[in-house]
Amino acid sequence: MMAAALVAGVVNAADVSLSGDFASAYVFRGVTLNKGLVFQPGAEVSGFPIPEEYGSVAVGVWGNYDIDDSDGAVAGSSFSEIDYYVSYTLPVTVVDLSVTYTYYDYPNGGTADEEIAFSVGKGLGETGLYASLTANYGVGGAVDGSWYIQAALDYEKELSEKLSMSAGVNMAYALVDGGSDGFNDAGASVGLSYALNDNWSLNGSLNYVAQLDDNVLSDASYDVPVYATLGVSCDF
Repeated sequence: MMAAALVAGVVNAADVSLSGDFASAYVFRGVTLNKGLVFQPGAEVSGFPIPEEYGSVAVGVWGNYDIDDSDGAVAGSSFSEIDYYVSYTLPVTVVDLSVTYTYYDYPNGGTADEEIAFSVGKGLGETGLYASLTANYGVGGAVDGSWYIQAALDYEKELSEKLSMSAGVNMAYALVDGGSDGFNDAGASVGLSYALNDNWSLNGSLNYVAQLDDNVLSDASYDVPVYATLGVSCDF
């Protein structure tokens, strides 16, 4: 699928992004899915020949490969998750508005999840700050009928011609169909990116995840509060 995305991008689109990250754990929305080493590759194609007044479209694929078996909790040495998504950005200039459909596939077993995300964002002047609000609604699988709403504030700054830093904070509220509603998790991150050339860059980050309500994000699900990533990305 990643190879197909790359070929489609070369033939039909202007922009292709590839990434590959090693992470010390896989934590998704506060839930520790693997507390050991994982590899997470991704590919995205955008810049399709669509008139600007109709907005823009991006398609992508992302995966989680479990290098560690997390003390026997996962299979290990296999992909536990592959996500396919398509995103449409509306032709609005005042704020950034987008709608994204994601299909979460689990190759080792389990019912696939489907989700639609509605996102609004805005850069705060020339400060380097970017505020966003994303509402994710489940339309299939275990997340069907549930909401995960996240507010985030991100910051980016160029430290030199090749080195840049990023930081961010976020907080999420969950409305779970058949479960407990409330504040789920919060997080903070700091990262560095070093440009090797015009296309390739090295990236690293340190991330913190906080449990806000153990009735919503249970103690059994919340395990790893701090994890790090290190990877490489390419844009062309």
